[in-house]
Amino acid sequence: MINIQFWSILWTVVNLLILVVAFRIFFIKPIGRIIAKRQEEADEVYAKATAKENEANELAAQYEQKVAEAETEKKQIIAEARKSADGQYQKILEDAKTDAKSIHDAAVAEANHEKSQIIASAKKEIADIVVDATTKVVGSKTGADIDSKLFDEFLGKAGE
Repeated sequence: MINIQFWSILWTVVNLLILVVAFRIFFIKPIGRIIAKRQEEADEVYAKATAKENEANELAAQYEQKVAEAETEKKQIIAEARKSADGQYQKILEDAKTDAKSIHDAAVAEANHEKSQIIASAKKEIADIVVDATTKVVGSKTGADIDSKLFDEFLGKAGE
């Protein structure tokens, strides 16, 4: 009886070994390959995701740099605009001062001209008055020499 059991146990052990080898060949190795393939795919996806993340970080840094450059450019443009506006303001102010001076000079010249005309008119009226008065005093003596002489005397006395 021992012999039967021994062969039976041996046969069971051999069957088990064959089953283990068969499982290993037909199930464990293919499953390992599938798992390795999936791991490779997962690693590849992870690498792509890491690359995309790095690319996104680079783009974000470039964006930040461009925003900073735009801010600097904006400040520079504003400064230039203020400088230009200040220059235009100074030019307008200079033009206004020049115009005011020319208007003032023209007004002074016109006033002097009117003053000269008024004085000339007054001298003529005074001369006419003197001539009339002299004619009344002298009587019939008239002439350019007498008129001029009397006028000069009158002006001399009026100027004192």
